[in-house]
Amino acid sequence: MLNSHSPHRIVVDVRTSEMLDSILITPRDKNDRLELLRTIQQQYPEIITRNYTIGMAIPSNQSSLLESLDNFFDVHWSQDARLFVANRRDAKNIYPKLRDCVSKLIAGDVKVAKMALATHSDRLSRLDNHQWVNVAAMTLPDSFGMCVFDEQGAGKTVTFIHAFDILFEKNQADFALIVAPKSMVSEWKDDFQRFMGDLYKIEIITGDKIQKTKALSSGADILVTNFETIVLLEDEIRSLILRYEKRAVLVVDESFFIKSLNAKRTRALRRTREYCGRAFVLCGTPAPNSPHDLIQQFNIVDYGLTFDGLDIPDDRESAHPIIQNAIENSGIYIRHMKSQVMPDLPSKRFNRILVSLNPVQQRLYKSALDGLILDLQVTNDQGFNKQITSFLAKRNALLQICSNPARLVEGYTETPSKLEVLDELLSEVIENRNQKVVLWSFYTHSLSTIYERYKKYNPVRYDGAVSSVDERRNAIRNFQSDSTTMMFVGNPAAAGAGITLHRSHIAIYESMSNQAAHYLQSLDRIHRRGQTENVEYIVLLSEGTIEVPEYERLMDKEQMAHDLLGDKEEHHLTREIMLTELEEAKKIFGDKYD
Repeated sequence: MLNSHSPHRIVVDVRTSEMLDSILITPRDKNDRLELLRTIQQQYPEIITRNYTIGMAIPSNQSSLLESLDNFFDVHWSQDARLFVANRRDAKNIYPKLRDCVSKLIAGDVKVAKMALATHSDRLSRLDNHQWVNVAAMTLPDSFGMCVFDEQGAGKTVTFIHAFDILFEKNQADFALIVAPKSMVSEWKDDFQRFMGDLYKIEIITGDKIQKTKALSSGADILVTNFETIVLLEDEIRSLILRYEKRAVLVVDESFFIKSLNAKRTRALRRTREYCGRAFVLCGTPAPNSPHDLIQQFNIVDYGLTFDGLDIPDDRESAHPIIQNAIENSGIYIRHMKSQVMPDLPSKRFNRILVSLNPVQQRLYKSALDGLILDLQVTNDQGFNKQITSFLAKRNALLQICSNPARLVEGYTETPSKLEVLDELLSEVIENRNQKVVLWSFYTHSLSTIYERYKKYNPVRYDGAVSSVDERRNAIRNFQSDSTTMMFVGNPAAAGAGITLHRSHIAIYESMSNQAAHYLQSLDRIHRRGQTENVEYIVLLSEGTIEVPEYERLMDKEQMAHDLLGDKEEHHLTREIMLTELEEAKKIFGDKYD
């Protein structure tokens, strides 16, 4: 065995893996590979190694053991690898104390929080009790950060603004990088200025690459950008953060966007996080589709400590208790529900309206349904898996026919049944009751038709067809403040998160995304702080179609969102599941229309 006194020391390079899940150790001379493996196994018997062609990989949760690696080899550390190891060592050392402190703050509620923040009480006087607890937890000394999973509308943005102010005052942070969905970027700047005035210089990284680079060099205390830019300018952003020597704070808003490690945005954020002293993820719906959604959000904050050493199966049902147990026993997070912290907030009521398809819609739906069932019957499981994108597109076409077939069928002139129902609903709500309406639809063509059909209500529009940030902001502003703007027409996928539309207490869903996150987020655009009326949601569903079970799934997820963190798991979509669902839907459809 080679040791520190050997005349020849193996020269190795140490770097992080692309997935940031391990440390890679590679000998400069490939002939030293076997000796490298033997030495590692002898000196670090507790390490579980994965061998590859020219070296070995050490899991991230064991990487801190490698700090003595220089005793046995001539080690050439990459900057990222050295920081990677140090971060996990430091986090592991503070972890038990930090989790205990957060638990005590949650258990002690506002009294304990106010004691911890006594010297800052004047500045925090505007906060609600639960926000005091959040700020106290987010500003604990030596903390590496935490997850803030308060329900939508409970004031997570305000919480961070005041937490950063205290960290800055306590000389624990100098700079913050906030990464948010495009629709929310400008809101962050407005909110910072509303609560802190001109105390901090805030810049939005927007425009072309030259403009974005200029914002990076502006000397701002707080930079706000979107997920796309964090990928585009990762190197430049990392170079900026390096100047602050771990006194930078990373904030990921609506963090359910980073649920997959395969996504470029997730990897870019994880690499950026390594250079930040603290990280906070903020989200009211952190696990909208699967318990797996939570893993990368916790990993961004705690370098993987919550799920340290766990083998998590891909199957949602099997993974659920493992992930839930890890979060409950190891995770550092806070979650407050609106029902707990805002008991005076008006109630919510849901009203489903079953709509009969009009004759041409019926024929188009039946034809598309029969065709998809036949396609599923003549394929096998392997063929289904290879063509799943095509099958899902055909299934989505069924839902679009329920909304408006005109985009799919050339020459379609019949008025879709949901528009006829909307005519009556909007006449009653807007004309007779003089109340504003938020109207959601998932399909661009349907949105365009609705927008044009109801021009008399002076609608504003917010969806993918409206790309201008200024136009989107004006749409919200006009709906909230202009008494003649009676309708907000939007797609939950674009406008479902982060905006406030509480001038209305009625939301109508003409159609919706099958993504639970879009639906759950959109519910809270009108049910949030500042709402004074009981809120009503009206959901239009085409009777006897797959819209009904589709909505039932979303309702199941909405109910599960009121649990501590998880959603009710769904079975993985298979050929058999889709075929059974469609055959049942066909039977219902036949009973209704034959």
